[in-house]
Amino acid sequence: MTKTSRRSVLGLGLATGLGLTASACGLSDALNEGAEHVLLGGHQLAAGTPFDKGLTKFGELVAEKTSGRVRVDVHPNAALGTETEMFQGLITGTLDIGIFAPGSIAEFSPEMSILSMPFLVIDRDQRDGLLSGGIAERLVGLLTERTKTLPLTYFGGSFRQMFFTQPATRLDDIRGRLFRVQPSAVLTDSFAAAVGVQPSVVAYNELYNALQQGVVDGADNEPVFIDSQKFYEPAPHILQTNHEVTIRPLIISQRTLDKLGPELGALVMEAGAEAGEYQRRHEAEIDDSILGDLAGRDGIVVTPVDTAPVLDSVQPVWQRYAEQWGIPDVLEQIIDLRPGS
Repeated sequence: MTKTSRRSVLGLGLATGLGLTASACGLSDALNEGAEHVLLGGHQLAAGTPFDKGLTKFGELVAEKTSGRVRVDVHPNAALGTETEMFQGLITGTLDIGIFAPGSIAEFSPEMSILSMPFLVIDRDQRDGLLSGGIAERLVGLLTERTKTLPLTYFGGSFRQMFFTQPATRLDDIRGRLFRVQPSAVLTDSFAAAVGVQPSVVAYNELYNALQQGVVDGADNEPVFIDSQKFYEPAPHILQTNHEVTIRPLIISQRTLDKLGPELGALVMEAGAEAGEYQRRHEAEIDDSILGDLAGRDGIVVTPVDTAPVLDSVQPVWQRYAEQWGIPDVLEQIIDLRPGS
């Protein structure tokens, strides 16, 4: 955003009610450094986590490549709202950049949910093949056409695991339990079909309390966030399902790119690609070590489980939604990339 539009947002948009001021956000410092554009970026995870480090790295690269003409102001920990609220901000122009789970933006572009279908993308090589070819290009085209937003790159790379408040050592143990999901019909149907849980939509920033108070019995996430958000405190029973290699697009508003112009826009996109490589490498490096660390702590139980038997149950869900979205060919291409295919 330009300096003028940035002030407008603070007065009228996303920051309303959050107690954010230009001084509190550190914006005055950025503006005083002579930046022509100060971009507002957010995500819902804690400071210091891989997403935060990736977005911070992006900001550093942007400042370097544009010689300080463009700055990125990073707000972690859902300070700017839920992912759905932030994505609405991208569409309306009150937010410039954000990191999103595909399920959180399903109401705007349902096809993106194919990137987080449980038990579909289960290998990093499979993930890399998906992102480097025509599959990602097809999905990006649909997203941009509908929402006037554009993924700059993709963060993620950890394996998602399930965790519960009560003991569980096999998938049969969790049938009928209330299980937190993102606001996506495909996730709801996939988890219900695959493992027999009762899906329940809970905002991410409310999940700890929901587990603690018994609103839900379990959820899923990557080990780094099970650790950093301390979900292991109310839910110390972790099933190592490896049911998803995370793909989390870093998305920019087309309005922002238009304001930046071709020269600065190209540099920002270049910074995005480099930040994605950095973040994915960083997250992969720490994923296994954190799960091992959790397993070594008193009171936490990590149990590997065989998920192969669920494929017969969940594959019809994948196919039904792919047909509904008009992308059955995309699903087949992703399946063909699975290890052993």
